[in-house]
Amino acid sequence: MKLNQHSNICRKLEITENQWCLIETLICLLKPFYVLTTVLCKENHSPVSMVRPLLYKVIENHLKSRDDDNIIIKDFRKTVVNELTKRFNLQFEITNIISVSHISSFLDPRYKDLEHEPIHVREEIRNHVKNVLNNIVVHQQQPQQHTSIGNSDLKFLYCHDSLPENEISDQFQGFLAETQLRFDFDPFEWWKTREHKYPVIAKLALKYLTIPATSVSSERCFSTAGNIVTSKRSCLLSENVNMLIFLYQNRKLLE
Repeated sequence: MKLNQHSNICRKLEITENQWCLIETLICLLKPFYVLTTVLCKENHSPVSMVRPLLYKVIENHLKSRDDDNIIIKDFRKTVVNELTKRFNLQFEITNIISVSHISSFLDPRYKDLEHEPIHVREEIRNHVKNVLNNIVVHQQQPQQHTSIGNSDLKFLYCHDSLPENEISDQFQGFLAETQLRFDFDPFEWWKTREHKYPVIAKLALKYLTIPATSVSSERCFSTAGNIVTSKRSCLLSENVNMLIFLYQNRKLLE
């Protein structure tokens, strides 16, 4: 009797040939997410600017339905696309606000043309960033109490403003005209060579491109399992951990 019961249980647990084929297909479908997770969780050069462009690429290149898909695979693709779209607000609505991810992607020379975004969203992002830059300039041009009398007098005699009125517009148009980098280039090196050419935009880029895509690297420091698994990797400095956590947890405050 017990032997028969065990046999019945084993038959139910046995994986059929069709199920093996389905598993193999799902493994192929899940591979892009494994690679994406690996890329975004790296400690070096994985800013939040990469999130939206890479998600769009995964959807476009790996989640489109195919004629030879069975109903299960089609439903899987559709469900994943819908969940990603909802979770990361990939379907931009008029009521949406420009997020940190939007701004960071625009300031990243690898994604500055915003090819992954709809055309109307690109204009919204550019206008928003330009307004942010103008506000920065206005703030910088406000008189400072600690400015020495001698410096103020010299500025008056030279009729020198802290920043010409058209300077921010020239910087912005110059940045737009720059050729977009390939995805495998270093955005920080690019900005390092152009911070004198676009000083105001460079400061804003530094602010947004230092936000990590995930908090995984800092969470490893507080996870026993993470420390065991990564026992051979070097530990982050305590000040770097604090900065990473602070930036990630407060990224919404930058909107």
